[in-house]
Amino acid sequence: MTTTTTAASSPRLLRWMLLRRLRDGVVVLLLVVTVIFFLAHVVGNPALVFAPVDATDEHIAELHRQFGLDRPVLVRYFEYLGGLIQLDFGESTWQQRPAIDAVVEALPSTIILTVVGLAAAAAAGVIPGVVAGARARKPFDKASNLASVTALSVPNFWLGLLLILLFGVQLGWLPTSGRFETASIVLPAATLGIVHGGRIFQLVRSATFEEMSKPYVTVARSKGLTEWSILRRHVLRNTGVTTATIVGWEYVRMWGGAVFAIEYVFAWPGIGLLTIDAAHRQDFFVLQAAVIIAGAFVIFSNLLIDLGYQFIDRRIAAS
Repeated sequence: MTTTTTAASSPRLLRWMLLRRLRDGVVVLLLVVTVIFFLAHVVGNPALVFAPVDATDEHIAELHRQFGLDRPVLVRYFEYLGGLIQLDFGESTWQQRPAIDAVVEALPSTIILTVVGLAAAAAAGVIPGVVAGARARKPFDKASNLASVTALSVPNFWLGLLLILLFGVQLGWLPTSGRFETASIVLPAATLGIVHGGRIFQLVRSATFEEMSKPYVTVARSKGLTEWSILRRHVLRNTGVTTATIVGWEYVRMWGGAVFAIEYVFAWPGIGLLTIDAAHRQDFFVLQAAVIIAGAFVIFSNLLIDLGYQFIDRRIAAS
């Protein structure tokens, strides 16, 4: 009876968890767009961005009227929210088209780069981390730990430049910039994989080492179970949520700024390169759209990570 009740309530708990996460995501996104609005319209002055250096007071006043900056702040704020609901972020002064169109055009390139980069980071961090944690203080653990610390100590943009010099310029094996062929993604994805893989390795190694030190592992060994069997049947299951959290958090960190620098170094045509170009050209509307869309994608990624936990440990739905 208890088992039936728990099974029946599991979908209900999952729905409530999903609704809570959606509510929290909407609140966070609202805070993001509110901060952007007040930074631009209250702390800053968008009219001065478009005004020439020698603009007169009359010219600046005309720009204020043109952008509606002469109206009350709350009126502008609710109009701003209404525009965002309709995906109206304004007109790009640089590309002479809706800002959202420029961001949507660049979005797939960033998604592809971050997904491939995350796969490289997971391959470089999870498997070596588990092996190193299970065989602590062995030669492999010491060598891989040194490599991960080195990867964490190197700035990602500098590492990207080193990879360009080695594999693109000296050896001539791979393209160094753009997205003109399939091989173009290798160097930027490898850069993301090395930097983020180092952090994943450290945390996965620590989680695995902690599990291997627990009493149930000692009991399993006393029963004659092999190290591989203990690792596969018990340790990996208990560290699954921790590993998923680490990998998911590294993906969010990519969107938090790491991919922006990498796209700029490799001239990868994604949101990062678009954002930096828009900042250089003082295209406020594209910059605003890119930041908000990136923030929404981070929130959406966190929601997917929370849902993924259910396939690892269904007890989380009840928390």
